[in-house]
Amino acid sequence: MLFNVEKLMGIIACIMKRMDVKSINYMKVIKLMYLSDRLHIDKYDSSISNDEYYSMPHGPVLSRLYNLIMNESCDKFQKEWDKFFLRDGYDIAIRDTSVNEKILELSRAEENTIDEIVDKYGKMDKWDLVNNVAHKLPEWEDPQGSSIPLSLRKIMEALGKDKNEIDAVLAERAIYEKEFA
Repeated sequence: MLFNVEKLMGIIACIMKRMDVKSINYMKVIKLMYLSDRLHIDKYDSSISNDEYYSMPHGPVLSRLYNLIMNESCDKFQKEWDKFFLRDGYDIAIRDTSVNEKILELSRAEENTIDEIVDKYGKMDKWDLVNNVAHKLPEWEDPQGSSIPLSLRKIMEALGKDKNEIDAVLAERAIYEKEFA
């Protein structure tokens, strides 16, 4: 349940491989990744990326991913990211195809969730994803040009999860993070 930059890169590589692209608009990939995490939370009560979420003007965002794309991450993660991905304007491109090996960081269930999201939303352009999907998610709130933290609790509540289930998931997650931090 701890953030793993290798796995994060595996998710992007998986999305790009399923879409058969070498570069992708970064807003689009952020939305596809958030939707993958959201669906996985709905199905399995856990995130794929273990990133932190924020509501931003164009919808929910994976915070650490956004920082990596914007070249604003901590040195350790940024150096690893920069080995495999390059930002070119509004797109991110694969710099080193060995990033596809990072797909092995994903479980079969995680890959299936990503496949489901790519099948459903992969053909949409970034503005369709923002206006017709991200802005309609009940957990998103307009931050008026800023950003607002978006908790796992709020996502699970928006998915209609029972309070007891949410409390149990969050308690288990806190124990795990304390043990392995």
